[in-house]
Parts: sequence; structure tokens; C-alpha cells
Amino acid sequence: MKIAIRADGGKNIGMGHIMRTLVLAQELCKIHDVFYICKVDNPLSEKYRIGIEKVKSQGFLVKTIRDKFVLSDLKHIEAGLLITDSYDIDEVYFDETKKIFNQTAYIDDMNLYYFNVDFLINQNINGVDFAYKVNIDTKLLVGSDYIMLRDEIRGISQKYIIENANDIMITVGGGDPYHITEQILNYVNILDYNFHVVVGPSFEKDNWLKSFESRKVRLYYNANMYEIMQKCDIAISACGSTLYELAFCEVPTLGLVIAHNQQEIAKKMDELGMMKNMGWYDNLIKDKFIDDLNYLCNDVVKRREMSLKARKAVDGNGAKRIVEGLGLECG
Repeated sequence: MKIAIRADGGKNIGMGHIMRTLVLAQELCKIHDVFYICKVDNPLSEKYRIGIEKVKSQGFLVKTIRDKFVLSDLKHIEAGLLITDSYDIDEVYFDETKKIFNQTAYIDDMNLYYFNVDFLINQNINGVDFAYKVNIDTKLLVGSDYIMLRDEIRGISQKYIIENANDIMITVGGGDPYHITEQILNYVNILDYNFHVVVGPSFEKDNWLKSFESRKVRLYYNANMYEIMQKCDIAISACGSTLYELAFCEVPTLGLVIAHNQQEIAKKMDELGMMKNMGWYDNLIKDKFIDDLNYLCNDVVKRREMSLKARKAVDGNGAKRIVEGLGLECG
């Protein structure tokens, strides 16, 4: 079957939609013809370019549509199934794409609409809490059983939680338009830990992070996320999909909410003891943040509890379950 994935990534959008759909695409392409549909502006800007380049780097064909003419351009694309992962949609989008394609699926986070689709996917820990408005024959694939994690993560061995944490990962996603990484580094520069800072592909090229580099602060470009996760004892992370990777890798985490779709996920994971929710990035209080970080670094019992609860919730087989749920088993 020809399967189209409709997703974008870039400077202001972030890379979350691209990264998680690539996990699903890698699973689907084992026996299906998978390609991407990405928006472009004129001329092509950083808003979309980085996402398109990432998809192409993974070996997938990209068909482009104009950002002002999405529905009209989609009518000229053939596929048996359209999978959409984008917030730039509405109920008209679902109704019209249902007419264009044999089957449609949507990857959701926030439950904002009536979803006229054949399949509704929500991988988030709080997905089971939503009372979705869908068609009577819409199939729901929701909750942590459907978390999409990359293949390379599955070989990671159980993490040993050491007595005193020394190495701390800082990651806020593919982009950092609010300069949260700088904010955190300004907070922690007095602390005697080793900080491993992920610089995403959509970070501003003239950011000030270089000025923080030192014996204690190392910057990672084109980072191997799993190598850093294995190396680090604690993570300071945005509450996006990276939280699930950290959970699988058993890295105790302080989570920062940087977007509205992350708020309820952070709350739920905190309630389940999977991580510590620090709240919105722009409401952080420096002294409390440092106290919470020091407390977690020095409390090995708390870190072991957090690590165990996180790993139990994420088993790494979500993409396979989605493929099975779509009726597209790859063997």
C-alpha cells in the first residue's frame, strides 16, 4: 500500500511531529511504500526546510504542498492511507481528506475536535483519559502502549542508578525559540555537576550557548541522544516525546513545560511518579529549581523509584502496535 505521512518540522514548529512519525515510517516501510507530504513556503524558509531535510536524510521521498493551499494540493496526491501529524488542522481538514483518500489517520495530543478519521492515534500517557468524539467505526489507538520509540533504543541495557548523580543532560527539543537552554545554564553555572547540553537542529545559529562551554558544560550538535542518556544520571527536559525516551532509558527527569500540549502529559507523569514536573519554563524560580535539582541528585532512593516506574510504563513496542492496529502488519 502507498502510505502518505503529512507532517512538518522547522524553526518555530519544532521537530516533534517529524521525529515521531519517522519512527512509524521506519516500521511501515518494511513492506509498504511510505512517503511524506510536507508544506513549503516561497521561498523555502527555515520554517519548513529543516524538517524536509531530516525526512530526506532518512531515505524517504518528500512531496511538497503549498502552505496556503494544503487541501487543494492534497487532491493531486495518491495514497491508500493518509497519516497526519500536525496542529495546523481543523474539522474541515478531516472532512475533506476523508473524501480524497481511502483511509485517514490522525496522531493527536490535545483532543480539540470531532475527528472524522478511520484511525485516531494518541501515544501519550494521558491519552486514555480523553473522551474522544469520533465516528462509530473509528478505531482508537491511545495510551502508552502506542508510544513511538526508535529501533535503536531497544537494545539499551538496564540503567544502574549510582549513589550521587554527577552527569546531567539538558534537552529542550529540536528548537529553542525561548532560549530556555540559556536560562537553565545561567541557573546551574554555580553547581559542580557535568552538564551535557543537546543543541537541536532548529536552534538559532547565533545562539549564545558557546559562551557556556567549559570543563563542566559540553555542547552536543547532531547528538546521539541515546548515548547521552546512557551517560547521564539525570535529565532536565522539555515535556515532549523525549520524556518517553528518557523513561525507557530509565533516566530520572525534571520536566519543563514549554507548550500547551505538554501540560497535561507532565501532570500525569508526575502523578504516576515517572518524573518531576517543574511546571512552565517561564514560571521557574531559580532557587527552587536548584534545590529540586540538588535534592534529586543526592536522593538515590527517589531516583531509583522514578527510574523503575518510568521504564514499566514504556516498553518500546508502540510503533509495532500502531502498525498492527492499522491492519498493516509488517511481520
